[in-house]
Amino acid sequence: MKKIIRYLLIFVIGGAFLSACESPESAWDKMFNDYNKSNPTYYVQFTQSTGFFQTAIDDDGNPKNIILPIGVKLLGAPQASDVTVTLVKDNSSTIADNMYTLSSSTITIPAGETAGSVTLTALAAEMVENDTVKLVLNMDAGGAEATAANQIDYSLKRIKFCPLADPNDLVGSWSGTDSEGNASQVVTFLDGDKFMIDGLNIGWMTGYWGEVIVTQTPLVMIMNPNGTLEIEEQDYLSTTWNGAPQPKYSLSATGNWDNCTKIMVINYDLHQGGDVLISITENITLK
Repeated sequence: MKKIIRYLLIFVIGGAFLSACESPESAWDKMFNDYNKSNPTYYVQFTQSTGFFQTAIDDDGNPKNIILPIGVKLLGAPQASDVTVTLVKDNSSTIADNMYTLSSSTITIPAGETAGSVTLTALAAEMVENDTVKLVLNMDAGGAEATAANQIDYSLKRIKFCPLADPNDLVGSWSGTDSEGNASQVVTFLDGDKFMIDGLNIGWMTGYWGEVIVTQTPLVMIMNPNGTLEIEEQDYLSTTWNGAPQPKYSLSATGNWDNCTKIMVINYDLHQGGDVLISITENITLK
C-alpha cells in the first residue's frame, strides 16, 4: 500500500512539475495558431509596422525629406514564384496625397527570397511645420496576410525650424540644469564674428569636484546653419585643489540649438591630461 501511495505521489508531483515547466504560449505561437489553416504555405507581414519619424535640417537650414524603407517578409519557406503585396492607403490616414510618395504601390518578394521593400518619401516642403500626420497603409497579399504586423501606422512630423539670421538672438544668460544636477551658469556673447560661450561645467567643478578655479577662458562655439553646434577642443580652466595647482582642463562639445524655443542642448567632454575626465549634457534655455 505504501508503494502504491508513493508511486501515486510521484505521478502527481511529476505531473505538476511538467505543468509548471511548460512555457506559456508566446506571441509568435498565438500568431501561428490564428492563421487560416486552409492556406498554410506562407504568410506575409510588415518588417516595421509602427514608428514616429521627424524631418531633419540640411547644411543650409532647409528641411530634409523623411526617407524610409517599407519592407515585408515571408513567414514560411521561400516560394517558387514571385509574391506580390499591394499597399492600400487606409481612410484613417491624415497625411495628404501631395505630402508623400511611394516608389511603388506594390512590393515584390522575388521567387526564392523571403523579403522585399519599397521606399516611402515624406516631402518636407509640402508638410506643415510643427504638425504630425499619420500614414496608415494596409496590405493585400491575396489572403496570405499575417494576423500581426499587417498594417503600417507611421507618424510623420516636420519640425519647426527658425534660422539663426542674427546670432544676437541666442546671446545672453541661460537657465537649466546639467545631467549631474548642477544649475546652469552659461553665458553667451559675441566677440566680433565669433559666438562665445562661458560657464560650462562650473557647478560640477566647484561643487562635486571641489576645485578652485584660477583662470577661465571663454570658448568659441560654432553655430551651424542646420541647428547643430560644436566646440572644438580648447583650453578652458586652470584650478587648484588644497592649494596645489592641477593639470589644466580643456573642453570639446557637440549639440543642438533651437532658435524657435531658445533652447540649447550641449554634450561636452571635459579633458584633463589627454583623457576625458567626465562627459556631461547641459540642457538650457535663454532667460
